[in-house]
Amino acid sequence: MDEIREAAGASKGSIYYHFKSKEELFLYILELTMLEWMNKWAAISAPLRTATDKLYALAEHFASDFQNPLMKAAEEFSGSETADPAVLARLMEITRAHYPIFRQLLEDGMESGEFERMDVDELLYVVLGLMGGLGVAYYELGAERIGPLYRRSIDILLRGIRSSGADG
Repeated sequence: MDEIREAAGASKGSIYYHFKSKEELFLYILELTMLEWMNKWAAISAPLRTATDKLYALAEHFASDFQNPLMKAAEEFSGSETADPAVLARLMEITRAHYPIFRQLLEDGMESGEFERMDVDELLYVVLGLMGGLGVAYYELGAERIGPLYRRSIDILLRGIRSSGADG
């Protein structure tokens, strides 16, 4: 908190007036970061017309976030056994904020006939598991190789969910 106080040029009391704990401040910053990520996604996806194009772009956007140091901190924080359950619940709420983006994309792909009709909840968790699970590779392969890996994973995923009537 001393480092934050110094960087902000504010008193410790002023910071604690707005944020009752370090965890509350961290969650606030994480929430702002998630909102920024979602706004950036809105700008990226706006010109894209197909669910397939959006799925590739969303994977790239997701992969680019591994370079954000807050994501690593959130990952470590969520794994802490000493974390307050209420704080962990809020952290999970923030990290799930992008689920509706994935859900809508998948629903749109099914509606347009690009993707096979299936249980959207199951597919949502498959895609989220794929995106999150590949995050481990970031630490082993590095930033320059993670984007192409995510793109390749979408190629493979699309083989399984592409509607037989869709081009490709």
